[in-house]
Amino acid sequence: MNTSQDLMELTYKVRGADGKEYGPVTLDEITTWLREGRLSAEGEVMRSDMNDWAPAASFSELQGMLSPAGQPMAAGGAAAATAPMTSDPATAAQLKSGASWFYWVAGLSLINSAVALSGTGWGFIVGLGITQIFDAIGQQFGTAGKAVVLVLDLIVAGVFVLFGVLSHKRHTWAFVLGMVLYALDGLIFLIAQDWLGLGFHAFVLFCLFRGVKACRELNAS
Repeated sequence: MNTSQDLMELTYKVRGADGKEYGPVTLDEITTWLREGRLSAEGEVMRSDMNDWAPAASFSELQGMLSPAGQPMAAGGAAAATAPMTSDPATAAQLKSGASWFYWVAGLSLINSAVALSGTGWGFIVGLGITQIFDAIGQQFGTAGKAVVLVLDLIVAGVFVLFGVLSHKRHTWAFVLGMVLYALDGLIFLIAQDWLGLGFHAFVLFCLFRGVKACRELNAS
């Protein structure tokens, strides 16, 4: 018989109604899935010390989360309906990948600004056009102008970092608003006929679009 300590060291895999496998997860995580109704008593589970799938109800350590009728108990105590496991790890990874582009845009824009204000001529094409305009203006007003421009650059970068944080937390509106602002920023490169910068804006927007699509799928599950 497994002791409590042994059980805490074991992990579990779950085969969802969509046929995909989820996990490995800890005992605490799988009991949370039972409480939330994401895993039914008949759901297929494989423990790390096993080679075969078995119904969740057959595991003694999980039976405390089941009602007498054999269904998972929701937080309010009512039996939860059988629900498929729809939190696809691939979809979650796609969301994180898309949201991370906000961080890249913010970080590379700040590097561009630091380089520009130092008088060096190189920079990253993934950066923001608006910060490049600020930097060009700041160079005409000496040290004080550069200090003001640097503050403006930090504010703009901070906004995109905030979009990244909120997008990682599955706030679809943050994804969409960030895409709109980045698309508007791309118009600066279009007007300047900077086709390389415009092309990278289009690529980043595509990555953000995939992220917002994944965000909607996860929120709908």
